[in-house]
Amino acid sequence: MHQIAEIIKQNGGNLYLVGGAVRNSLLGLKNHDEDYCVTGITAEQFKNLFPEAHIIGKAFEVFDINGKQFAIARTESKQGIGHKEFMITTNPKITIEQDLARRDITINSIAQEVLTGKIIDPFNRKRRYKE
Repeated sequence: MHQIAEIIKQNGGNLYLVGGAVRNSLLGLKNHDEDYCVTGITAEQFKNLFPEAHIIGKAFEVFDINGKQFAIARTESKQGIGHKEFMITTNPKITIEQDLARRDITINSIAQEVLTGKIIDPFNRKRRYKE
């Protein structure tokens, strides 16, 4: 993963392990999957940097490389009733903190920068749901 993070960094972005994988690591639990958030670059740039990546997302692009999933940082705004009607925005200026804020349960709103190991935890691991 370090090599992918280095390539992203050399092109103006950052790579973060996010969500349950970070939570499980902090709790000493085994991870079953790894999800990554990419900031600072576009989906098009990601495709160009990693042509072997397979697109698996439907509502927004999620890339798979060897069973690891990568999503470009995004924000969401509710456009209707239920959990399916959202307007999704991605751009290189969206920060990791903005991406984490969209998650519905804040205990999963934790990221770890791949190259430095730094933990980003804007909600201090509080177990509460986003309203």
